[in-house]
Amino acid sequence: MKHSSPPDPDTHDENYARCRVETVIAIPAKTFFDWYMFEPIENFMLGTLIVPPITGTEPVSGPEWGKAGACRKIFFKDGTTSLERILETNLPASYRYQPWAYTSPVRLLSDYAVSTMQAVPEGGNCRIVWDYGFHPRNAIARPLLQLFVTLDWKRNLANGLKVIKAHLEAHGTAESISETRG
Repeated sequence: MKHSSPPDPDTHDENYARCRVETVIAIPAKTFFDWYMFEPIENFMLGTLIVPPITGTEPVSGPEWGKAGACRKIFFKDGTTSLERILETNLPASYRYQPWAYTSPVRLLSDYAVSTMQAVPEGGNCRIVWDYGFHPRNAIARPLLQLFVTLDWKRNLANGLKVIKAHLEAHGTAESISETRG
């Protein structure tokens, strides 16, 4: 299956429509990514009124998921898709990834995003810091894209973190979210 090549990320932070969400989870920070990197994204990215839930992923040729350069196709409930690749890993502390090739309406405003997720030790707990930045297609798209990021995308990420936190604090990292749903 042939896919488009991802754009090279812009190195200037000010050129992105950004948001950040954070939470503290009562697990050791060093254990978070061992669980997170292999947790099916559809288990916690449940969408919002505007953003459809993720229904699954499919690997794209290259390194296995969890390694820099790994790619996957993401499927949304409304039939749209995007691609995602891991830019770099610094596990167990962080990883950086890049979604692109959107087929949803966000493609009109953004050509790609760059996101970093960190697991920061905080006492015996883990502070998750999730930074997400959509790169606008042009200066005209930027204000509308920032509005979408501020009003809805940030809520999508925060909702995902709530699901992750509730699961990890109730069940730890031994099982996936779907294994504990009853």
